[in-house]
Amino acid sequence: MWLEGELLLLDMSGKCGPPPDIENGDILSFPLPEYSQGATLKYKCPNLYILEGSQQIRCINGQWTNPPVCLVACTAAEEDMNNNNIELKWRGERKLYSKSGDFIEFDCKIGYVEDPASSPFRVQCINGTFKYPRCNPGSKDHQASC
Repeated sequence: MWLEGELLLLDMSGKCGPPPDIENGDILSFPLPEYSQGATLKYKCPNLYILEGSQQIRCINGQWTNPPVCLVACTAAEEDMNNNNIELKWRGERKLYSKSGDFIEFDCKIGYVEDPASSPFRVQCINGTFKYPRCNPGSKDHQASC
């Protein structure tokens, strides 16, 4: 249906066009150019990503229902930890991947103490980001007690 030279978004046949793309995710079937009323499709996210929302979308009156979102994983890299004089609290890991919503815990490296202005040493991964805590050169034995 045309309206003053513009395409009206509502398809009177109830058919939908190709499904919407989602960042960092895919549909579980080969996309078609057109889908009938009531058709459903499922999305998936890569490993360590969290699917937020419904995994399934449906064609209703020529419109797709809202697709899900793939929340990005966080990476705690050795270079970033070295730059902040910290290490993972649970030693032995060089790189850590965490799902959105998970917590990551850090400690100061030996010979370093917590920077008083540092962010917390237990941080939460929020859609691919978190703030690294920071340590300064020093010894816990020489810190003034409260």
